[in-house]
Amino acid sequence: MKPLPDSELVAEVKKGNQRAFDALFLRWYPQVRRFILSLTGDAALAEDLAQSVFMKLWNVRSSLTPDQSLRNYLFVLSRHAALDVLRSRRMLLCKQLDEVSPEVSAPEESSQMAEYNETYSRLQHVVSEMPPQRQAIFKMSRFESKSAKEIADSMGLSVRTVEKHIELALKDIRRSLN
Repeated sequence: MKPLPDSELVAEVKKGNQRAFDALFLRWYPQVRRFILSLTGDAALAEDLAQSVFMKLWNVRSSLTPDQSLRNYLFVLSRHAALDVLRSRRMLLCKQLDEVSPEVSAPEESSQMAEYNETYSRLQHVVSEMPPQRQAIFKMSRFESKSAKEIADSMGLSVRTVEKHIELALKDIRRSLN
């Protein structure tokens, strides 16, 4: 028996068909998990977020459109989920660093601060070595929290070009920090 295409499975999921959802889950979960892992570098987090992506898919099933690309929808949900967690972690780390007083910090906090400072310096160095356009795009994306669309509009580029520059910048950073 030939497997059903995504569009037919999505139409069934929209009706609440659990078996169709299970088929989509089995088909797409490994790719979604792998994609999130490439963004976060954390296997446990990738599993959690991939599962949450599929839970969201089930929860919004009534608004799904069978003729639209399920793959694109899943990967957009995945990217947003990963970036939300990474932003939250960054904000938490910044908040914790703001609360640490160098005069009162315990020895382990001092070593953590030194490690953070070293990593931050390496990050700044990697960013400064990037081509100017990639550097500008990365800074707008990560430090100014601008969306790819906002960056593309302000720089007169396509959204895909901006996304590719961000992808390459993250690859550079991962390579240098590992």
